[in-house]
Amino acid sequence: MKRVLILGCNEVTKRLLVDLCKHRSYASDICLASRRKEECDELRNLAASMGVRVITAGIDMNNIEGAMMMIKIFAPDLVVNLLPVELTHAAMNLAAKARADYLDGALFGVPDIPSGNSFLSKQFEKFAEFQRNGKTAVCGAGFIPGVVNTVIRVALKKDFKKINSIDLVAVSGEKKATDKSPKKDASDDILYSEDVKEPDSIKRIKAERRAFYIEDGKVVETEAMTIEAASSSGSKVYLAPSPMLTDILKEIPDINNIRYFKLGRKPAHEHKAPKDKIELLEELGLLSKKPVKVGEVEIAPLDLVAAVLPKMADNGTPQETEVKAKGLASYEIYITGKGKKDDKEITKSYIITEDNEMTYEKYDVNAFDYMKGSAIIAGVKLMCRDKWKKPGVFTPSAFDCEEYMNAFSLEGIKLEEGEGKPF
Repeated sequence: MKRVLILGCNEVTKRLLVDLCKHRSYASDICLASRRKEECDELRNLAASMGVRVITAGIDMNNIEGAMMMIKIFAPDLVVNLLPVELTHAAMNLAAKARADYLDGALFGVPDIPSGNSFLSKQFEKFAEFQRNGKTAVCGAGFIPGVVNTVIRVALKKDFKKINSIDLVAVSGEKKATDKSPKKDASDDILYSEDVKEPDSIKRIKAERRAFYIEDGKVVETEAMTIEAASSSGSKVYLAPSPMLTDILKEIPDINNIRYFKLGRKPAHEHKAPKDKIELLEELGLLSKKPVKVGEVEIAPLDLVAAVLPKMADNGTPQETEVKAKGLASYEIYITGKGKKDDKEITKSYIITEDNEMTYEKYDVNAFDYMKGSAIIAGVKLMCRDKWKKPGVFTPSAFDCEEYMNAFSLEGIKLEEGEGKPF
């Protein structure tokens, strides 16, 4: 049993909390911490109705001193990070200082185009620190890369002597849409909150216009959305970037041909941040993330600037927005290689499906987010039972693939295997 600190308050937090309360062999004590403590308090009341004592705390990841005070009081064995991905490093630092194990659901800072010298993700920069502490950090324990990589490794173990090629196909649902806001000149001189607070979102838009695939063991760069194919349901899908390709390249380097396809969508409008204004703010020290004391309050200059600047969405700048996905979502994995039985080339499909209407109705999230949450819950339970134990930073691929597959299957992730033609 572990003392579990859960950072972030959302639908996955609620599902995880209910599960830990129902099955009390995993956690002896639970603390929910988020910037908005009142949301944690609502979940604490839910736990209390189940006869379990849960404590809550407000936490600002930019306030290291305040966060460490909470850490010292609770003294967690395991930190589960359900915060937005841009707060990953801060959450990992907190876990390392607490000398606790750590788990999150997504890879952060995966290179746009991988190289032999690049890390799989920025989380691996913390490897030495967790190793020195004798603690385990498991990153990407959500659907990507955790579940997908695990399905591939189980297939390699059970069905294939050697895998020659993999095609991955993501279909999120029947219907998505983008905002119809009027276009603005991309060279406008307005400085937005997102330009200083979320520059990674601007970089992401540019990165999504590039893609790569692996051919004969080499990385081939191309423009995203230029190669078209069809999913098993007949939906048009297009070659696109994905951290899954980098994960397979790093974790299973013997696979020589890998591609990723997803539903097509129109690229988001690109806004160019005014360079002179950014440089002036940097010169004045107003883009610093280090908190400074103003009266009795500590605040990072960057947070203050972001708070007073207008947001893109409030000023008519087109932003990509999703409507609720409908129908079945599917993640399809097509593997071709030498079969275990007779060395003949075979192709097998491994398709994971979930119904968007069901997940919205029961959990208020789309199907892919539901599956990500299920995978995280499975990973937390394995860590609470010390099944994932190894000093350093890893993805789930460092551990028993069949054990993890059994664990996330019990949490509701449904996999259908089949045989057929190459994708």
